[in-house]
Parts: sequence; C-alpha cells; structure tokens
Amino acid sequence: MNTVCCDFKFEQITPATSLQEIWDVFEPTLSIDPASEFYIQRTDPKLQKLTFDLKQTRNDLHAFLCGHRGSGKTTELNRLCCDTAIQEKYETVFLTAQNFGSEVVHLTHDALLVEIGLALAEKGVQYGMSPSLTKELNTWGQEVVTTFLHDEALKAEVGAKGNAWLAYFKAQLSTRHEWKQEEKLRLEPRIQDLLDILNRMAQELKNTTDKKLLVIIDDLEKGESDAHKEMHTRLFQDNYDTLIQPRFSIIYTLPVYFRGLSSSRIPVDELYAFSAVRLYEREDKTMDLPPLSRDNEGYLLLRRFVEKRLQDPAAIFAEGALDELLRIGGGLFRETARAIHEAAYFAQLRGAAKIELEDTRKVFDQVKKEYQPLIRGKAINILKAVQASPEGWVDGVEPFLQSRAVVEYKNGDLWLDLRHVLKEYVSGIQATP
Repeated sequence: MNTVCCDFKFEQITPATSLQEIWDVFEPTLSIDPASEFYIQRTDPKLQKLTFDLKQTRNDLHAFLCGHRGSGKTTELNRLCCDTAIQEKYETVFLTAQNFGSEVVHLTHDALLVEIGLALAEKGVQYGMSPSLTKELNTWGQEVVTTFLHDEALKAEVGAKGNAWLAYFKAQLSTRHEWKQEEKLRLEPRIQDLLDILNRMAQELKNTTDKKLLVIIDDLEKGESDAHKEMHTRLFQDNYDTLIQPRFSIIYTLPVYFRGLSSSRIPVDELYAFSAVRLYEREDKTMDLPPLSRDNEGYLLLRRFVEKRLQDPAAIFAEGALDELLRIGGGLFRETARAIHEAAYFAQLRGAAKIELEDTRKVFDQVKKEYQPLIRGKAINILKAVQASPEGWVDGVEPFLQSRAVVEYKNGDLWLDLRHVLKEYVSGIQATP
C-alpha cells in the first residue's frame, strides 16, 4: 500500500520482527513518508534555515543544498514539500536528475533549464496553461538542434514533429566538449531566450494557481568519476550565473565538497550545508575504534532511526552488534541502512536468528574492500592527513568526500574523519614519498 504526500509515493512499512523483514525495512533506497512515525526529525540549523527562508522571503530564492550522498537530503526535500506553509505559498515541481533520460555526466546548464521547461509544460497541462508557451519551448528546441546539425535529412525530421528535437538535443550533449568556442558563443543568446520562456511559464502558473513557483532538482550531486566532477564544475562554477537567473525559486542539490572549495562562486547565504551525524568526539578520531558518545544527540538520533523500524531491537541484535553497524555507517543514514541490510543477509546465510558481531565483521570487510582500490599513491597521504588533522579541511580530499571514504562532522567546528572501516587499514599503510 502507498501513501501520498505532495505527489510523492512512499512505501508503507511496519516494524520488522525477523531478519527476513529487516531485509525489507532497511533497504537502503527506501523512501520514508515524512508524515509517518518512521521519519526521524532533523535539527540541523541549515535545514531549518532553508525552510524558514522559503516561508519568509518575498523574493525568489536560489538555494544550494549541500551534504553527503546518503545523508538524508532527499528525505528532507520531501519533508519540505509536505510542509503545510510551503504548500500554501508554493506550487512545487520536484525533479530528479537520474530521470532526465540522458547521462548525468553530460548535463549542461541549458539542458538543465530544458528539463525545468519540460516539467513546467507538464504542470501547465494540469492547470490549463496556454499551449502557446509549450509550443515556444518546442520551437526553441528545434532551432537549437538544427543549428548544430549538418545532415539536411535529420534537420527535416526534427522540424517535422513538435517534440522530435528533444532526442537529438540530448544526444548532442555527449559531444558538447568537442564544440569549438564559436559554437558555444552561438548558443549563449539562445539560452537567454530559453530563460524568457521559463519565466513566462512560471508567471502564468502563478497567475493560475495564485502561488509562487518552487522547483527542486535532486540528485545533481551524484557521481564520483572525473566526468562527474567536470559536470559539477560546469554547472555550479562556470554557469552559476545562469542557474540563478530564473525568476522563480529553485533548490539545487550540491556535492558535499563544494562548501570547502576556496574557488566556489556560490555565496555563503545561498549555501545550505549540513554534515553527517556525529557518533563520537573529535579528539577520539585518531583511534581505530573511537568510543561512541552514547549520550550525544547524534548517536541517539541514529539509534532512533534503527529502533523505530524494529518491533524488538534486542531480539535482532546481539550485544555490541548494532553499535558496530552504526560505526560502519559513518553517521550517514543510507550507509547505516545498507550495513544493517547486509548484516541481516550474512546472519540469514548462517541460519541465525540474530545479527552477531561475526556478521558485522563481514560487512566491515566488505565495505573496506570496496574502498581499497582507491587508496594508492597520493591518496594514502591525503587520507593519513585526514586522520591526523584535528580540525579543518585537507587539500585534495574532495573525491574522498564524494565517495564517502571521508565524512564531514560537526561539534562546534567542522572536521573530517575516515570511515571506521578504513582507519586501521590506512594507519598500517606506508606513506608515499
């Protein structure tokens, strides 16, 4: 059975009573209804500030939500959409980059605007928006595609159908890096035309619904490859000015490492960043097995995250097993769910009724081995520097934050640490010259 909150569909779950049921309720990608008892209320200041700013501002808000992958950004964005005051003020459009129908690594600033335009056109059908604006969008796409097509037969095909241009437009994205400067310059005025179409769509929707428009674009921060990093730079550095031009509110998700870039063009007041959930004290980070801060709000938060999904936690976890799985999860909700999910598998494989420490060790080894191929050359020195540094950022750490080999925490100040599964391993590796 599904429940619906602001057009989102969430799986209905009940507390697990067995290892088999744990496999279901801790599926890492499971979406939780913010209105349900299984939602864990976050108190991160920047998350609260984002909600406050959206409710209070009279202007268009362009916000960049920054956090680790798997830290709960999507859940919090869903919660934001379900907030009654937000619903009263905004007509919300929620987009996911993974559903754009083309490789995210090829995403460009104009392609992102096109996706917004397509979503607004779909929303417009719901509210009776003039079809002339959708026609303008299609005409824009036809003209852009045919400008850069050199095959006359293909040009004719694109011009024959209203939306045939879209497939060619997305196909062109994979070769954009090969474009000459003069071709890029020819495209720029067309982007301004596209912005004008989007702004008029937003205005008509506002006139129809008597609400402002809020567009949320999730999953832009995904990806660990060099190509993904180039995409992030292309969007949020090279074309930041374009992303903030639409005359309606937009929330973009942003890679966690952007907050530490000295060259970042995103102003501090547009950046809404939050850290992973802290489980231990900063002064204990150099230890291979940091003692958990069991009275700390972070530890209690993650315990609640787990225990709310279980009928009887003591019947599922042997002594010490849950704490070890929390360490493996590193203060990230998705990684914690994944660790429990895998531990349940190993326990079932043994024919056991409980998750024991031997199951958590298998999860530990499994996650460690996933990262080991990355730890070579300069990476060794960077990770050793992270482990030794009492506070602050470390040069070159960005890809390891993106892959979640390194996690950012906060208690007073921001600090970085290795994932629990890598501490002993990195300590035992010889530093490179």
